[in-house]
Parts: sequence; C-alpha cells; structure tokens
Amino acid sequence: MRIRSILILIMMLLLLSACGRTKGKVYEDADIAEFDKVLMRVGDGKTKAYDLRSYDDCVAGRIPGFFCMRTMRDGKERTVEEIAADLILLLGKKYNHLIIVVDYDGTDARRFAEIMNASGYYNIHYFAGGYDRYVALKGDDFVPETGGCDGC
Repeated sequence: MRIRSILILIMMLLLLSACGRTKGKVYEDADIAEFDKVLMRVGDGKTKAYDLRSYDDCVAGRIPGFFCMRTMRDGKERTVEEIAADLILLLGKKYNHLIIVVDYDGTDARRFAEIMNASGYYNIHYFAGGYDRYVALKGDDFVPETGGCDGC
C-alpha cells in the first residue's frame, strides 16, 4: 500500500511538472496572424527574440525588436550551436522563457529549437518560411528595423 501511494505521488509530480511547460511552435504561412500575436510579446522583458541570419543581412533589415545573433567570435561567424550554448548559459533554469527566432528558411531555427529542446527549453517559436517569406506575406504592412542592435 505504501509503495502504491509513493508511485501515485511520483506520477502526480511528473504530471504537474509537465503541465507547467509551454510548448513552442513552428508557424507556417497560414499561421502568420498567430505568429504576429507572439511577436507582440517582443520587448516585454520576458521574451527573447533572435535573428539567426548573417549579421550583415540582419542589420540591413529585421523584425523590430529582434537581436542579430550571428556576431563574430574569433574572426568567424558564430554557429547555431554556439548561439544556443550561450543562450542556455544566459537563461539558466528559466526553461519556460519565450524564445522567438527567425532565419533564412527555417533550417537554422529548427536546429536551434532542437538544441534548446534537448536542454529542457521548450517554449521556442519560429516562422518556418524564414525572414524573407514573412516579409513577403506581410507586404506593405511590414516596416523592418535597421542598423545596429544596441537597443534590441
């Protein structure tokens, strides 16, 4: 009877810990309105928004509030793996932090999400079509942020 009670308690704890976890999402073209709702959280102090494209492309135009992550380290552009590792150190145990990423075509964003998920961070959101597709779908409504990322 005691073992059964302990097992029930363990199962309840596992269930409760899973309930607190927010799942990330991959947004397709049809989900652009939903992606825009998530983007409204950028700048709230609890959301991280990162552009994984080359630094030059990011500085030329990015989603407002996004930080250009492809900076140089030791004369080379940082890899997705390095970016994820740095963010894991920065976030610590804030596993449910909202993280939004964008890249060229969803490839780097997917890899970034896989790395973060494997480290316990599941609230990763990205637009599968990449930055250029997002801009094309937004049309004249989109006004990019340009220049350095000092205030990002």
